Amino acid sequence: MDDKIRVIVADDDRELCDLVKTALERKGYEVKVVNDGFELIAELRENQDIDAIVLDLVMPEKGGISVFETIRSVSPASKLIIYTGHTDYRNTVYGREADAFVEKTEGVAKIIEILEEIL
Repeated sequence: MDDKIRVIVADDDRELCDLVKTALERKGYEVKVVNDGFELIAELRENQDIDAIVLDLVMPEKGGISVFETIRSVSPASKLIIYTGHTDYRNTVYGREADAFVEKTEGVAKIIEILEEIL
């Protein structure tokens, strides 16, 4: 049985996704990357065993804000980490209801630190 921690990274910045994915895989996480909210919800509906979601709030097509409530209903057990460059969201309902809020300037090391704390 595979007991790796499964993480989905949802961000439209493909270069950043590659960086996050590589760093998390080096730490032993199983990582899937999606580029918008539509892909994220589809992935969560297919896979009920996602341990954590790293979510950018602002993406074209369908961003994290528009799928926030759906994420919680489709995958209630998943830990939700907001990973955004928009620091003004920290004190909004999204920042308060997420399991963690990481500013992109804090880097991937902060995501790893948070994952180790909440999982």
